[in-house]
Amino acid sequence: MFNVYMSEANIADRFDLTKWKTESLRMTAFLSPGSPITQQNWWEEICGSPPEVRSSQPRTGVQQDEGSFEDGNTQGRLILAVQPSRIDWLLALEVDPTSFDLPSVISFSESVNSFAELMNRWLNVSPNLQRIAFGANLLLPFEDVKQAYEYLPAYFPLNKLDLKNAQDFNYRINRPRNVDDIPDLKINRLSSWSVMTFTTFQFTNVGSYTYSSNPSNVAIRLELDINTSIDFSGELSKDKLPEIFAQLVEYAKEIALQGDIL
Repeated sequence: MFNVYMSEANIADRFDLTKWKTESLRMTAFLSPGSPITQQNWWEEICGSPPEVRSSQPRTGVQQDEGSFEDGNTQGRLILAVQPSRIDWLLALEVDPTSFDLPSVISFSESVNSFAELMNRWLNVSPNLQRIAFGANLLLPFEDVKQAYEYLPAYFPLNKLDLKNAQDFNYRINRPRNVDDIPDLKINRLSSWSVMTFTTFQFTNVGSYTYSSNPSNVAIRLELDINTSIDFSGELSKDKLPEIFAQLVEYAKEIALQGDIL
């Protein structure tokens, strides 16, 4: 159970980044045209040891590596998925199926730093890229649905949202920004907001199940996809890749801290 619930007493702390919990983090890289993936050993290079699981389809050029990841308090399952023109790194939490708590104990402020450090290592050995993206699925726990809807408007300073007695909230928007020192490059800042109630079912060997709908299993869910625009037709400079990725991560933090801003 998380002790991070918001109340009138700590409303001033509602933009504290440590309160957001991580479901998953992702980096996606799209290869430049004419830059095929040759023999690669990225998992061992970045993680320092072989993956626990490796599957491949040589005919289609698809390979997936998977293994446990641990760095301080950040623990989860790391996946590297390689396709002919796209590479995905995904860090997903390991859910305890017997727990009735929200499916995350990883602080975003901790996990994002661990993940970014890992991705920077890969960017130093990556092939030529045309686009990169940073994605995050985050949870902000609340005591109940009513409280979640009361605090949700605080993340929309540009809009006057009246969510009294609201249900089924879903808000999705992209607020792009230009990159000053790279002509024609735009960064999409896509965020999706909703209120989630988590319910747990436990099945026994004889087919019966235990049902739990604990009022504490409520959260604002924030899905972020911060990416360089598909309209950019050039190639991202290798020496600027870590800087660009760091900017994507900072935009994600900014939205989690300040909400839907220009």
